[in-house]
Amino acid sequence: MVHQLLVLLLFLFSGTLQAQDERYYRQILSGVLPQAFDESIKTEIPQFSVQGKQYQIDLNGDGIEETLIPQKRDGFDFLEIRDSTQRSIFLAKLSASGGNSWLYKIRMVPVTKNVRTLILFFDEGSTDSRKFESMARIYLLTFDVNKLSSMNLTDGPHYFHEKESQREQYWRRDYLVEVKDLDSDGTNEIVVKYHHIQRIMKYTDNGVWKRF
Repeated sequence: MVHQLLVLLLFLFSGTLQAQDERYYRQILSGVLPQAFDESIKTEIPQFSVQGKQYQIDLNGDGIEETLIPQKRDGFDFLEIRDSTQRSIFLAKLSASGGNSWLYKIRMVPVTKNVRTLILFFDEGSTDSRKFESMARIYLLTFDVNKLSSMNLTDGPHYFHEKESQREQYWRRDYLVEVKDLDSDGTNEIVVKYHHIQRIMKYTDNGVWKRF
């Protein structure tokens, strides 16, 4: 069944982290207390123009919109991107773990001055044959604005987990997804956190992310 998709383009340039998180990030990344967000990469990014089940957005800022098409193919989820001539320039499968999976939100954020990433919020679906469980994860679709053919998709961490375990125990975790330049090197990291649990995605180069 094809779900009606809700795609939202949001901006998130968050402020200062709490002191305990500052110490955590400092130990992981650089040993230096993070500074305020680098103004040089606060690039304004246009919003989606929603037209049915296809979504138009200017990915590289050249004034020409590309088309994003979330799809269901034989029960599997895909994301296809086409250029202004409707030529397919990217296609990737998103892995589901249960029924009713769907891509329901996309955010485009700057990583460096020339690199952007689409954060894909993907509900992996749910299983309830014996006990209910539902999870969702982010994918990072990263590209150089000067070369759309450089698009590379990286599996990110889960940002939602809901589970009914044995003995009728139930728990649910909603993680916060933030974009911050934690070590003040001019490159944004993507942080997924829930209370004292932090998962950090740090960009290296050529569309590659390293997970901490």
